[in-house]
Amino acid sequence: STPSNSSAASDVYKRQLLRMKYPITHKCFDIIMLNGEDLTDRPFEKRKEILRDLLKGFKTIEYVDYTTDLERAWEEVKRKQEEGLILKRLGSRYEHTRSYSWIKVKNWRHEIVDVVGYTPGKNTRSIYFGALVLAKNGKFRGCVGSGFNEWQLRKIKEELDQAEKIDRPFEIGDVYTAVKTDLKVKVKYYKITDSGVMRFPVFEGIV
Repeated sequence: STPSNSSAASDVYKRQLLRMKYPITHKCFDIIMLNGEDLTDRPFEKRKEILRDLLKGFKTIEYVDYTTDLERAWEEVKRKQEEGLILKRLGSRYEHTRSYSWIKVKNWRHEIVDVVGYTPGKNTRSIYFGALVLAKNGKFRGCVGSGFNEWQLRKIKEELDQAEKIDRPFEIGDVYTAVKTDLKVKVKYYKITDSGVMRFPVFEGIV
């Protein structure tokens, strides 16, 4: 075989090995078109029925079922530490935008963390701070810049001003002032990234 053919055969072999080592299954939740026919106006239950029948026998494409037992579904989400649920009204059509027929319920987590610094504020927040730099067990946990009311901004700014300025315990990819303080805050967040940082944190209160 020519060098190019040999290289192509090698690539195919590598892909096959990867498929065996890391099998991929596509999960299908809904269907909006089949053989050129628009199914968006079909009721939710009918679309699920069409999708289930269509995927029978497929090994790499998995039909995702639904349930009307919301309490049990929510407990399962919390047990598995999943992101949340999508609630769809029975009989609803497929909509490409946000709708009262489709509601996303997030599985928010809550955590108490240490304040170890703050970023500079901008615009209306310029007299306060931008976001609080947070840590847990001495490791960077993320930054929270939303959820504050006016009184909380003033109260926290007073404590930050009085706190001792120290060297930055870690770099976060942004400019911030590190402080030594006993200030702890409660934050809700969506999930934790692989690097241990909170996603979409929102301030809930001073502890």
